[in-house]
Amino acid sequence: MQLEGLTTLVTGASRGIGRATALAYAREGADVIVHCGRARAEADAVADEVRALGRRAEVVQADVAEEADVARLAEAVGAFCGERGLDVLLNNAGIYPAASIDEVEVAEFDRMMAVNVRGPFLVTRALLPLLRQAAGRTGRARVISISSVIPYLGLPGFFAYATSKAALSGFTHALAYELGPEGITANNVVPSMVATDHVNESFDGWEEPIVATQAVKRPQQPEDLTGSLVFLASAASDWVTGQTIVAAGGRVLT
Repeated sequence: MQLEGLTTLVTGASRGIGRATALAYAREGADVIVHCGRARAEADAVADEVRALGRRAEVVQADVAEEADVARLAEAVGAFCGERGLDVLLNNAGIYPAASIDEVEVAEFDRMMAVNVRGPFLVTRALLPLLRQAAGRTGRARVISISSVIPYLGLPGFFAYATSKAALSGFTHALAYELGPEGITANNVVPSMVATDHVNESFDGWEEPIVATQAVKRPQQPEDLTGSLVFLASAASDWVTGQTIVAAGGRVLT
């Protein structure tokens, strides 16, 4: 029970990586705020699964790119956490429509940056008082962000997505130095292409060409990331900050 007694917020937790991580955190003893953008029914189901594991759960629906929505999210998280504060924030919510630089519309590029970059910024800033509250109580709090292998590869057809996810490296490095003196660490986790429902629906036949580029010869599942994400949320990672853990099955070697 590496996370026993902790309170966590997972954005984009209705399915995929977010759902798998919310359940992994609950299994390790954490209470979980399950955030969703639109898929409320799926988020409610995840919260029910968390409660079935004996942990507290709350669903909060919000657009992470909208400041007013994020303020409402922070208020709900504060009510759930109480005096304990928020121990772990996982910035997982993101979008990834494919388009080259010639194809991407300005509005689409702006929306990608809004959700994938402004979203983590707004959420992290709004929740800093609660993270500081937890760090003041226990000596530690965590900000973890899900990035992508795409910026390392520069694959054609993902121009806006690669740009947005690359920005999270600078975001994390800056956070690590700004918040480290307060006991708050900041790290990134980089997956390969993960076999989520959305990926399977959006990219027909992706498994074989992606697996061919990996050292681990099978499609990555959401649960393949939870070990790294539990570690970064736990006390075991106290001396890990400003880092990017590439958990991509050897698709890139750093």
